[in-house]
Amino acid sequence: MRSGHGAVVPATKRCRPLSFRPEERLRKRSEFLRVKSEGRRLSCGAFVLNVAPNRLLHHRLGLVIQKRYWKAVTRNRIKRRLREWFRHAKHTLPLPNLDIVVIARPGAETVTPARMADLFRECLKKGGLRMA
Repeated sequence: MRSGHGAVVPATKRCRPLSFRPEERLRKRSEFLRVKSEGRRLSCGAFVLNVAPNRLLHHRLGLVIQKRYWKAVTRNRIKRRLREWFRHAKHTLPLPNLDIVVIARPGAETVTPARMADLFRECLKKGGLRMA
């Protein structure tokens, strides 16, 4: 891809502030367990948030959507909505940078994206973490 002055800019180096980059994801079991053991547990209606500070320069998100509650289509819809919330909210989340594990409970499939954002904002506020 070319920038305005003819220099070639690699596609991976472009700045996309609302993207959900690979380094912003919790992937390993050990990371999820660390957040559970070291972090705070906050109940948010149909969701539970486990929140722990990390020593990185960015927030990270992990999702737990159990198979026993929903079929694949519904699980994927819930995950897409949670990722979308994180993409838009990560710049307003409080410092220090956090690892957030969201656990979906029955009823999560009916929560609208706008209501989800309000739930998480209220939940973090009750937990002593204020969003910007």
